[in-house]
Amino acid sequence: MGQSRDAVCPRPARVVSWTFRFDTGPQVWDWTTGPPDVRALRSIRAPRSTEKSRHIPVQAHSVTLDGPIRLESGLEHDLVRELDRDPDVKWMVSQPVRLGLRTANGRSRVHTPDLLVLGRESAVTIWDVRPVERQDEKFVENRDLTEAACVDVGWGYRVYGGASPVRRDNVRWLTAYRRAMPWYPAARDELVRICRDPGATVGVVLDADRGAGHLVSAMWHYAWIGALVVDLDQPIGRTTPIRALRDMP
Repeated sequence: MGQSRDAVCPRPARVVSWTFRFDTGPQVWDWTTGPPDVRALRSIRAPRSTEKSRHIPVQAHSVTLDGPIRLESGLEHDLVRELDRDPDVKWMVSQPVRLGLRTANGRSRVHTPDLLVLGRESAVTIWDVRPVERQDEKFVENRDLTEAACVDVGWGYRVYGGASPVRRDNVRWLTAYRRAMPWYPAARDELVRICRDPGATVGVVLDADRGAGHLVSAMWHYAWIGALVVDLDQPIGRTTPIRALRDMP
């Protein structure tokens, strides 16, 4: 009889503890009562910088939260900008939980993931953020343990290693148009007409604007929310193709 998959590749040891912070303070969570109300979670720790830190804490504005979120690095800020564009993302909290882990050799370890995201139909995803070149052996071990812990409780887990410089710059540009303006609905029909033409480009929209600015700013806003589609992994210029989704809001 052949060995089972678990016998060949044993799963990482289970998490020892999940400690969440609420308005009343930190609490070791008993999962037998079900999951916590994630919207009630507060950051388990405040990001801070020290002389030996490789990152600088930032306070970013999140459209999803309609308010600030404290982050430990610019890379986390990049991820939040991406998540803010995702219509399926309903809420998020940074530094959401302190995990007590036990490594394969029996050693205890504490790990604090970077972000918790609440999505459509109450789906929860835990994120760790680390540049690809810094995902060392210890990070990989924490990643595997954290992923196994999330699977055990029915939550998702993902790692964000960063985007290309072109995509990062494009998304940063679009953040200037995050807020909906009163004239955007009036510009919508003209944008739909233009951008449903198979040959539509950013330049066609620029020319149709005739210097008024209403179509251009609306174009960037609808690109931010994903209703107008441009390839953010390529430099954006006049010849960049642009198309409107059929269910463009």
